Amino acid sequence: MTKAPSSKLSTSSSFSHHPRLSRSALAAAVSAALLAGPMASPARAQLEEVIVTATKRAESVMDVPLAVQALSGEFLREVNLDDIKDLVSFTPGVTGNSKDSFLDTIRVRGIVTNDFGNGGDPSLGVYKNGFYQGRNGSAVTSLFDLDRAEILRGPQGFLFGRNSISGAFSVFTTKPVRGDSDAYVDVRVGERGVFTGEAGGNIDIGDSFAMRIAGYHSEEDGYVTNIATGNKFIKHNKDALRLTGVYDAGGALEATLFLEYEDRKQSGTIYRATGNAGSFALLEDIYGEIEVPSDPRRINIDEPDNGVFENGEIFSIGLEANYDMGWARITSLTNYKDHDYRYTEDFDGTPLTIFNYEQIQSGDYFEQEIRLTSQNEGMFNWYTGVSYYREEIDTLFLGQQDEDLYCNVYWGDTCEGVFDYYNNAYDGAYAYVLYDYFGTYDWEASPTGRMDDWNRTKGVFQGWAAYLDLSFRFSEKLDASVGVRFNDDEKRMSQEVLTALNPSPVLGNRVQTGFTTPDGPVEDTRSWTKPTWRAVLNYRPTDDMLFYGTVTTGHKQGGFNSFKVIPDGLWGTIEARPGTHVPGSFDEESVISYEIGYKGTHLDGRSQVQLNAFIYEYEDLQATCGIPGQPGVIICNVGTVDAHGMEATWNFALNENWRLGAGGSWFDSEATGIQAFCSEGERIFGDANACEGEPMPGTPEYTFYAMLDGQFPVGNGAWFGNLAFSWEDEARASYLPLTPESTNFPEGNRLRSDWSELQGLVGYRSDVGWSLALYVENILDEEYFDSSGSGGNPNNPYVQTDISPSRPRTAGMRFSYSF
Repeated sequence: MTKAPSSKLSTSSSFSHHPRLSRSALAAAVSAALLAGPMASPARAQLEEVIVTATKRAESVMDVPLAVQALSGEFLREVNLDDIKDLVSFTPGVTGNSKDSFLDTIRVRGIVTNDFGNGGDPSLGVYKNGFYQGRNGSAVTSLFDLDRAEILRGPQGFLFGRNSISGAFSVFTTKPVRGDSDAYVDVRVGERGVFTGEAGGNIDIGDSFAMRIAGYHSEEDGYVTNIATGNKFIKHNKDALRLTGVYDAGGALEATLFLEYEDRKQSGTIYRATGNAGSFALLEDIYGEIEVPSDPRRINIDEPDNGVFENGEIFSIGLEANYDMGWARITSLTNYKDHDYRYTEDFDGTPLTIFNYEQIQSGDYFEQEIRLTSQNEGMFNWYTGVSYYREEIDTLFLGQQDEDLYCNVYWGDTCEGVFDYYNNAYDGAYAYVLYDYFGTYDWEASPTGRMDDWNRTKGVFQGWAAYLDLSFRFSEKLDASVGVRFNDDEKRMSQEVLTALNPSPVLGNRVQTGFTTPDGPVEDTRSWTKPTWRAVLNYRPTDDMLFYGTVTTGHKQGGFNSFKVIPDGLWGTIEARPGTHVPGSFDEESVISYEIGYKGTHLDGRSQVQLNAFIYEYEDLQATCGIPGQPGVIICNVGTVDAHGMEATWNFALNENWRLGAGGSWFDSEATGIQAFCSEGERIFGDANACEGEPMPGTPEYTFYAMLDGQFPVGNGAWFGNLAFSWEDEARASYLPLTPESTNFPEGNRLRSDWSELQGLVGYRSDVGWSLALYVENILDEEYFDSSGSGGNPNNPYVQTDISPSRPRTAGMRFSYSF
């Protein structure tokens, strides 16, 4: 095929399909974009070659036997992506963005770990410059001054290591290049106080060292109004700074130092009651009519005393060192990350204090990896390495509820009325009930009228891994690789209920823990060891086509529940003591995935197509389940999930002026052994096995995106513009069957409706480096929610909610200047 002038890598056939690159060539090559924006190379009649490093080597994305989406930093700025979670908008098979710093909504091929505690780990691995980014409150950072993003679908534990069993988001920031200022300023202003600015540039220091400084600020007023207070939510104010230094004296050693700090202030997750189902009727029977605004961007909630917010400070320092020995390259990755995080929300979405949630967290993370990669020009190639990590995490959790609401819902009267009744009815014959359940015969109210159920978890998690990948090229058309990774993980975690912080002397800790620790923390240590492997077969009938097949196994270690102890007992009466009780735990999960795919470049480089189909079997999927008869939630292991699907992307240069990018996915699944996740099945259908064989909730069957990009040279510049469209199919809220009986039953399953968004940009770019554009996001002002809760059981107060209303139509202006 004829290459575009900007291509830096030849894909000509040879016995080495992983050609060695000079550092300068690699730096230029990786700047190419799969979905190049209007500021890309002028050779627009062909698509640029995209270089990715997901396989630990620099390779064209069309030569990598992976389902991977690659997006350039310029593209990410063009479509105004804000943080790492926004990458789902242009990645088929990945769904579940939400407007917070939690990873427990992102589904890759349906897989998610919905755990807001800290004894477990996310299923999605997030990486920046090769460094693992961590968990809720730490992993989600802003997108600025990026070189590219690589989003990989399917189990990636072999390639990336820890907690990438569903997939991996891997972003790479821009590195400095000596002799090239590569400086820019990019500013966006828009409605509702939108202001986003980022800038970056290189500085040469001596003959062998260059530094890049990049900064970022973003702010926006809220667009969701609480009718109870007039306060607005889903707003943010963020600042970030990054320093990157590269040492390269032209010899064998190259080293890159990364320093980054981010301060995030934004709203916590917004829940909005629907006003439907039995639990809402129960509350109205007790408290009278509860107003539910008709406008989906208006809510009626009681705000926690501290508000509804999340604040996070994240600092990281990383060092990547590469030493070229000729026959192989040795790479060292060293990283330390520290974060502080505080989060609050009104989980119940009503003006009553049913469940206010708060999380105060601090943690640090250290990792070290050493990798050796062959640089053979022959038939045989390999890479091998070892890695180690250690994480320390300390978190306070608060579950807050009104005392009288608890008594009204579960006992049928105010707390004082309940105690009066049992002490006096039938001459006090049933007063023993009060002592059995509350440990006293006398009612004493909380001075605040609330229960503040605080508990503290501390964790020390560490582990190591060793891996080896062997590749063999049988001919110019056929090659294969096989790899194995051995994983060893250990977790030590303690739980302590902080009764001194709870003003409720009688009801105490009956909101989310249900136990006390009168003799101090209870703790336990567990470990998991597991080998995983990956096998790949590639067939290249021509230089421009790749057929591949992979078999991959994945593993994620188990963990501890943040709100449960073993042995269990009557809710609210358990006294957990060291030596007798330990934190509740859950088992590891595993998957085996089979995938076939095709990648092809056609029409003399104008068209690139990626197609893949997959089947996987997931064992013991970690997921949130309820405790029958108790308000708490824990993590359980789902029996088995069998799933299959297809994904596709297509990028096409229509001519020198127009480019089209599109992608979509189809997904289907079936879960068995999920009785623990189907407590409503017996109540609604009279069958504890009602959910058997049903698909996983929260995952749409279809997704689709498309982008049309154009530029038209005129005078000393060019007009440019784009239209971007994203769509997700409807998604279930629970495992319950979707039958006429269930959908007509107020507490049955429900569907989050499908949604779509259209955004556009048009502007002028001068040849001297500046550009000015107007943009509109959510052009059609679509009203939808990120997800929907399944609640509604008339036996408890937790109502059905919709979560995170869509951002309204937003118009603005963007100015950029490169120099």
